[in-house]
Amino acid sequence: MKVRVLPYVSVEIDDRLRHRLRAAGDRFRISIRAYLRSAADDVDEASDRVRGLCDRAVTRVDTVVASVNDKIAPTPESPPHLRVVGGREAS
Repeated sequence: MKVRVLPYVSVEIDDRLRHRLRAAGDRFRISIRAYLRSAADDVDEASDRVRGLCDRAVTRVDTVVASVNDKIAPTPESPPHLRVVGGREAS
């Protein structure tokens, strides 16, 4: 994968690095989500409004980090399935 840093400068990124970055992004997303959910549980008694703010923050963080991870290393598509066609030969 090539990333354009400047108009005339591109950097080639190895697949292993991309997958490591994606894994780190997933761990980051899970950690932040857990901290925000914990905070929402702690303030649940204080106010429903604050709980709503924490829930919206969880949704936003989850969406943003997931989209960044998809740009870094998209999930691999399933390989094409081949099927045998009876009575015909390949030409």
